[in-house]
Amino acid sequence: MGNFVLYFVFALPGMLLAMWAQNRLKSNFNKYSRVRTERNMTGREVARALLDYYGLHEVAIEHIPGHLTDHYDPRAKVLRLSDATYDSPSVAAAGVAAHEMGHALQDA
Repeated sequence: MGNFVLYFVFALPGMLLAMWAQNRLKSNFNKYSRVRTERNMTGREVARALLDYYGLHEVAIEHIPGHLTDHYDPRAKVLRLSDATYDSPSVAAAGVAAHEMGHALQDA
């Protein structure tokens, strides 16, 4: 019983913090997904422009299903953008695409 209580004393704050952070992420993404980029660039276009700027021409960009399932696959050298990011010209999509491109840049 003592170990069970001790587990929750240490695990619960971390779980609550993770849930709070995930909620904030989704809330901010939804807020800024309604704000268009000044140049009307989609997440895919932002990612490609940044990849090309940094000379990462070999990194491919793929569309994947889902919401906020974006990721960079270092083994395949592929940046995968979700439905909410790939063709969206929003500030949120541009930010997510730039973030994922940063992982490709780190891998270079």
